[in-house]
Amino acid sequence: MTLSEIFAAFICGNSHMTENDLYLAKRSIVDTVGATIAGSRTEVVRQTLPVYSAPGCATVIGVGKGYAPQAAAFINGVSGHELELDDTCSSNLGHPTVAVLPALLAVGEELGSSGEQILKSFLYATEIECKVGRICAAELHRRGWHASSITGVLGAAAGCGYLYGQDETTMRHTLGIAASMASGVRENFGTTTKSVHIGKTAGDGVIAAQLANHGVTSSPRALEGHEGYLREYAGFDGMTFDEDFAATLGNPFDIAAPGFALKKHPSCSSTHRAIDGLIDLIEENHLTAEDIARIDVGLSQPALRELVTPYPKDGEEAKFSIGFQVALHLTGKDNMPYNYTPEVIFLPEIQRIINATFLYNEPSSDNLPSEMGVGPAHVAITKPDGTVLKKVRIFPEGHLTHPIPDEGIYDKYKKCTTGIIPDAQADELYQRIMHLEKEADIRDILALCI
Repeated sequence: MTLSEIFAAFICGNSHMTENDLYLAKRSIVDTVGATIAGSRTEVVRQTLPVYSAPGCATVIGVGKGYAPQAAAFINGVSGHELELDDTCSSNLGHPTVAVLPALLAVGEELGSSGEQILKSFLYATEIECKVGRICAAELHRRGWHASSITGVLGAAAGCGYLYGQDETTMRHTLGIAASMASGVRENFGTTTKSVHIGKTAGDGVIAAQLANHGVTSSPRALEGHEGYLREYAGFDGMTFDEDFAATLGNPFDIAAPGFALKKHPSCSSTHRAIDGLIDLIEENHLTAEDIARIDVGLSQPALRELVTPYPKDGEEAKFSIGFQVALHLTGKDNMPYNYTPEVIFLPEIQRIINATFLYNEPSSDNLPSEMGVGPAHVAITKPDGTVLKKVRIFPEGHLTHPIPDEGIYDKYKKCTTGIIPDAQADELYQRIMHLEKEADIRDILALCI
C-alpha cells in the first residue's frame, strides 16, 4: 500500500478513540480557541482581513461571520499562531492544533457538524500530521522548512476530508493534493509571515479536500514517490510503508503519547525548556536580577536554528529570545503579549539580562528520538562572585510529564479572552468546548467566539 492509501484507510476506518484522547483534544482545542481570540486583535490579522474577504458562511473568531471557509481558516490560522500561545508536539517539531483546527471549524460550520464529529476530525488530523512528522520532521527542520506548515497541511486536509465524509479514494486524492500545497521557510521566523504560514496551511487543507470532492485527482504515490513529498521536502527516496507502520496509527494517538505541550509562555517552543529551567534556578536559589552576572544556555542544533533573534528589536523578534523571557520574570513583568513591545524590550534592566544571556550548542541534546523534540536545555547562571548554578530541563511546563491543570488552562484562556468577548460568554464558551461531544452543531460554539 502507498502511504496515502494507509492514511485513507485509517481515517475512513472508524478507529477507536479513548476518553483520554477526547479529553486531551478538548484541552488543546479550548487552549487554541483562546489564543485565536487574543490573536484576532493583532496587526497582522487586520492586514490579512482585506486580502481574505471572500463571502460565505464561516466565522473569523473574534471578528465576525460571513467569510468563505478557506478564508476563515486562513485568518483563524494566522490569529491562532501570531501570539505564540498555541500548543506544540515533539512528533512534528511544531504546532499541531493551530495548523488543523481552523480548517476543521470552517468546514464544520459549513456542514453543521456535531461536536463529536469535530473531535474525531481533530484526532485524525493531528494524528496524520504527527505521524508524518515522526517520519520527516527532523530533516524538514534541518533543511529550513517550517515543519508545522509542511506536515500540518496533510493533517488539515485529512480532517476536512473526514468531515466531508470522503471515501478512501477521495481521501487519497485529498492527501495527494495537499502534498503539493506544503510550504513555509524558516527564514521568515521573527516576522509576521511565520503566522501566515499557518494560515496558508489551514486554508489549503480546506481547499485540498474541496478540490478532491469535485473530482481533482492526485498520484497514489504523491507522498513517497520518487518526485513526491518525502523526497522533495526531506530528501527521502524509495521509502516503503507496510502493515507495521499502519498499526502505529492511533495506537496510541500522538496527542496521548508523547502528547502535546500546552504553552505557559507566548514564545517559540524552543525557548520554553530553557525559560523553565532558569526560572527553576532563580526560584530555588532565591535569586534577584542583581544576583545574575551571566546566563548560559546549551541547546540542540534544531533549537538554535529556531532562535533567530536572541537580541530582539520588536515584539515579533522577542518571541525567539530566551534572555527577554527571563528578564520579564526577573523584573516582575507578566510574560504575556502586551509586554512584547520595544518600550519594554529596551528598558535598561531588560537589556542587561538580554545581553548577559549566551546560547551554545549542547551536543548531548542533538539526534535524540522524536519523542524528545528539540531536546533538553542545559542552563547555567553565574553569580557576581563566580558561583555557577546549573540545571538540565528535559521537558517544558505544559508537557504531559509536567501538565498544566485544567484550572491553569482556564486562567490562560481567560487572559486571552478578557476585553474581547464578554466574561459570561467566554465562560460559557469554555464550558461548552470542554463538553464538546455533547454539542449538536458546531455553529452554536462559533457563535460564542465573536
